[in-house]
Amino acid sequence: MRPRLVSDTGPLAKFQDSVAPEEEGQRELGYVPVSFLSEVKTVPSLHKREVPQRLPSNPGKGSAGSTTFLNAEKSWVESFNLVSLLASVLGQRGHAVRSEESWLVHEPSGFILLPQIAGFQPLNRGGVSTTTTIQTNHSALVPDGIFEYQHSSGNDLEESFRKGFDQWAETDFSVLLEALKPKPEICTALEKEFPEKEGKPAYSRRAVLGTVLHWVQSPQAVAERKTPEGEKQTQGEHCEGHEFCPCCFLTHSFEAFRELFEDSGFYGLRLLAIRDENGNPQADCRVNGTDWDKGAEALRRYVAIWPAAGFEMRKQYVVLQTIDKDPLLLARGEQLST
Repeated sequence: MRPRLVSDTGPLAKFQDSVAPEEEGQRELGYVPVSFLSEVKTVPSLHKREVPQRLPSNPGKGSAGSTTFLNAEKSWVESFNLVSLLASVLGQRGHAVRSEESWLVHEPSGFILLPQIAGFQPLNRGGVSTTTTIQTNHSALVPDGIFEYQHSSGNDLEESFRKGFDQWAETDFSVLLEALKPKPEICTALEKEFPEKEGKPAYSRRAVLGTVLHWVQSPQAVAERKTPEGEKQTQGEHCEGHEFCPCCFLTHSFEAFRELFEDSGFYGLRLLAIRDENGNPQADCRVNGTDWDKGAEALRRYVAIWPAAGFEMRKQYVVLQTIDKDPLLLARGEQLST
């Protein structure tokens, strides 16, 4: 296959195929020709239901492959194996995982993790940006699986993949693990009991709120407007001085998510809100990996009430779930708590 011109500027101007035999599953990824290795196959040691099947909505294209980079001075090949990279990142964070052919098993929790590449693009200033997905399946909590994107950049593919996976481990995986516990230990949780109604039995719902990642251009503006000493801050209420608690993202936009909270399903919410350098609100919201326009609009309205502090971004992962009384699931959660 002939090289494809991606950009006519910058040190990474062209890409060239590292051609693999057709039986190895060669594919193209966006504008970047990539040779992918084998597809997901059944491993005899696993029960059939434990083999992860990529969701139709998951845009992942594979977990391992290689591509050849070419610039004016040289060409080089970069290979990747997302299973190995994710295992390494999680291991550095103290998570014991078992590597299978193209997925991981987190044995303490029972989560099955399927990392996939969705795209990458050379940067004119050098380096590369990458997009991956990680699909998580759990036989009791979310048997059909959900997925979320990781966007990152780095000097090479491995560095970018690692950075994206590390942030996912910090912001997403930590919340999923907390969702297994009878009482979350690290994350804040909001709970509500729903009584029996029209033949529907009573049930309990919970929101498990992950860490809010926060970037702000003028942190001194935030510091100057902190709540005066002695005044109590209430979770879920607007905090003077642009301070906020883990609840604020959800409570300020709750109407957009009410139907999900009152439903019986398991939902992973990606909440991202930005005020750009010109003061314009921007937002991204996904539910189980799929765009949720109603939520994005609510987040933009929330951004509009932020006090001025220059460019600012907040990002959070939230799980909405029914509190399961299944003794097997509770036992798994108790094990994670010890």
